[in-house]
Order: sequence, then C-alpha cells, then structure tokens
Amino acid sequence: MDDTAPNSLNQQTELLKSLAKQQQVPVEIAEQMAVLMQQYPDLSLWGSKSELTGKLEKVMESAFRNKLVETG
Repeated sequence: MDDTAPNSLNQQTELLKSLAKQQQVPVEIAEQMAVLMQQYPDLSLWGSKSELTGKLEKVMESAFRNKLVETG
C-alpha cells in the first residue's frame, strides 16, 4: 500500500480547515467535511458521489438548524 495516500489526505484536510477559516466557515463544518472526504474518496461516476451529496446536505441542514451559519 502506498504511504503517500494518508499523508495526502492529511494535507487535504489541513487545506480544507485553512480555507474554511479564511472564509469564516465554522470549524465544526470543516471537520465534518474532512470526515466525509475520508469516507468517500471515490467521486467518479461509479463511486459514491450521490451518497456523499446526501451526507453534505445533512451537514448543511444541521449547520443552519444549529445556527452555525446564517443566510443572507
């Protein structure tokens, strides 16, 4: 197994958290998205893109419901 995959995923996670902070996205959302990135690495047509989309919708619904983000 290639040892660079976990390292690359860690780098992607750190980049996601850094971008989230710059864009004033709550860290809770960034952390949940990082978990989803690990769970759904294959977003090809035959991968798990539709399942990931559903999970992301749940993350955002929860964020709005818990007032982590606001509209407008």
